[in-house]
Amino acid sequence: MSFAIEQVSPVQKRLRFTVTGAEVSQKLDLAFRNLSGRVRIPGFRPGKIPRKLLEDRYGKQIRSEVASDLMNMKFQGAASELEFLGQPKVEESTELGSGDFHFSITVQVRPEIDLGEYLGLKIKYPLAAVSDDQVGAEVGRRLQGQARLVDAAAGRAVEAGDFVLTEIKDGDTVLEAGTMVNTGAERYWPGIEALLLGMKAGKSKTGAVTIGDGSATAGNRGRSFDATVKVLGIQVQSVPTLDDATATAAGFEGGASAMTAAVRMDMESHANEAARNQARIHVLQTLVKGHDVSVPEALTDKNLKLLLEELGVQASYRGRDPRSIRYSDAQIADLRVRAEFAAKAGLILEAVARKEDITVTPADMEKKYQEIADARGQRIEAIRGYLQKEGAVGDLKKHLLEERTLDWVLERAELEYVSDNDAPAEAAAAPAKKGAKKKAEVVAETAPAPVVEEAAPAKKAAKKKAEVVVEAAAPVVEAAVEEKPKKKPAKKKSEE
Repeated sequence: MSFAIEQVSPVQKRLRFTVTGAEVSQKLDLAFRNLSGRVRIPGFRPGKIPRKLLEDRYGKQIRSEVASDLMNMKFQGAASELEFLGQPKVEESTELGSGDFHFSITVQVRPEIDLGEYLGLKIKYPLAAVSDDQVGAEVGRRLQGQARLVDAAAGRAVEAGDFVLTEIKDGDTVLEAGTMVNTGAERYWPGIEALLLGMKAGKSKTGAVTIGDGSATAGNRGRSFDATVKVLGIQVQSVPTLDDATATAAGFEGGASAMTAAVRMDMESHANEAARNQARIHVLQTLVKGHDVSVPEALTDKNLKLLLEELGVQASYRGRDPRSIRYSDAQIADLRVRAEFAAKAGLILEAVARKEDITVTPADMEKKYQEIADARGQRIEAIRGYLQKEGAVGDLKKHLLEERTLDWVLERAELEYVSDNDAPAEAAAAPAKKGAKKKAEVVAETAPAPVVEEAAPAKKAAKKKAEVVVEAAAPVVEAAVEEKPKKKPAKKKSEE
């Protein structure tokens, strides 16, 4: 057997094979002998059926099977040291007969990256400033957790946002002897808020009301009628002011000043990470713009698959069945742009890592296992074992290498600190939520694309790796398990 390799394109190679006529005859003889022992033909004992009769009845099927077996066997031998992507494709083959057998198989391969400029890139880095007003607003938001309902001041009329205890009557029939109405967002009695605003305790008013979903009178939901509403009481939400007692109750030791300082530190930490993420996005955009990279279709397909799976996971967290999601052609085209961008960025980062000898050590992997375990509330042994079982360790290592390489490039960039308005458009980060112990969540840590999301120059959608943006320890898309190749023409050794 001999073969030759042709470079069809930067991302395709063609393997041309020749199997000698002697080997073909040997394989055919063996196949027909085995068939003779298996089939039953009246008048002939098993193993004694004439070859000519077998040829007439089963020749086409046997030759097809032998041709397929030869293709698989020869391709596996030739491709043992060849990294390729996707499913190999048989392009042409001759008839299997007594002479030599010729066939060719085309595979997709990673392109050779001719690295351009990646050191000293001019990158915009947003200033991560947190104002006193922002800190004050966040402190107020956290104090909302200690808010409680209290009676409104005597003689005070109902205002928007109040909780009003009411009696609701339909003519002389009392529908609700005492129900609390939220004048800020009432779902059960739509229209009643307009009646209540301005009323004082003890007063009544008649007006149009609709029975909404979830009300006690669910059997009549959707019915509108003139209701007489009486105000029995008015309550308002009382949010405590910031003092040492409320700060301690909120879990901050050291009083009000300690709470304010802790909130500021937390906000600055998030602002710094958000700024770094935006800078990472800009790095990826700059790298992709500065390199002419051909992307194997198999890589784009894989990233698209991962992105769609991630969007499905996000939908499930919102209580929607991912199987019910349907995407338009325009949406798929947009997602495919993102997937191709992620593939380009990943190939460039891979080339940089190879040239600069950037690696991921076993200690780095153990640290990542621990991060995932801490985030999931599980033991590190369980996470390590799960990823090994799912064959996702290689993808996790690849993700870490891309993340490390991206930071390596950023650290050597020429940074221009800018305000938020001058910074690159911020990516719409929508990381997969953590919670249920399922593959989609744990393997999400193994996303094979860079660590920054939505850097692609396309419309924004929900998160992850086909795109690129970092979220603390949750990468870009999810589940990096490549689909197993089908039987024909050969099982492949995939670097994926």
